[in-house]
Amino acid sequence: MCIVVIATICYSVSSQSAHAYNAQVTIVNGTANHCRPNLSCYSPFQVNVSVGDTITWVNQDNRTHTVTTGTSNYGPQGIFDSGVIKPGQSFTQFFGSAGKYNYYDKTDMWPSGLVVVSKGFSHAELSWVPDSLKVEKQNYTSNGIVITKQIQNTGNADADSIIFTLKITNQTSLFYNNLVKLDVPAKQSVPVTFVWGNAPSGQYQLYFDANSANNAGDMNANDDRSSDLISILPPSTPIANKEPIPIVHQNFTLSDNTASVPEFGDASYLALLISIVSVLALSKSSLKL
Repeated sequence: MCIVVIATICYSVSSQSAHAYNAQVTIVNGTANHCRPNLSCYSPFQVNVSVGDTITWVNQDNRTHTVTTGTSNYGPQGIFDSGVIKPGQSFTQFFGSAGKYNYYDKTDMWPSGLVVVSKGFSHAELSWVPDSLKVEKQNYTSNGIVITKQIQNTGNADADSIIFTLKITNQTSLFYNNLVKLDVPAKQSVPVTFVWGNAPSGQYQLYFDANSANNAGDMNANDDRSSDLISILPPSTPIANKEPIPIVHQNFTLSDNTASVPEFGDASYLALLISIVSVLALSKSSLKL
């Protein structure tokens, strides 16, 4: 018994300049419920940057918020204040001086966060490598699969003892939730591997995450997350032991080891129609001759 897998990669990487970083913080959805079980409604709670870097806060909640230096107990400190950030909007702040900056939300006393700005800050910067997903059979006697994805550290410091997690779900249920701990040296990439035993056929969403934002100084926690869609279909013919499972792009359907024709867009159908009309016109002219 073996498994055929179809995978599509859904991944985005933000571009950063060579000399300055733009860290990202998400104002998470659910502030009315105090963002449980998160530490703070700002994710990540603490961001470490260097002098000359920027931080962008993105409001993914359905309520307005602010990013204001100070605390809910003592009020604003006057260093920076975003003003009202509406749902779907963002605020970017430049940091030109070293120091620690506590901030909070003036419209809600619960959310709070911390920015640490240092001179010559050494940091790790993790991001999942696009198109690096591999899915293979575990062995020829079971339905187990091995899922591997590359993580890269583009920062100038090692990321030690990073916990990587993978959750696999369908539309209704959680099928897999596991973690591995790995070191990712500076300027290198390493494979992160998970084993899913007895994987049933069906369509699943894969959610990869790395918890590097606080303990490794990663300044863009959004890059630590990656999502993939896979479909596991029962095959009609066996695959040799340890042979990689075929992974086909999303515009193909793989069934019984036969790939269908890729999907066509509207332009393709228009071109096909023009070709047919041209052939008919030429045929008609030939008959008249």
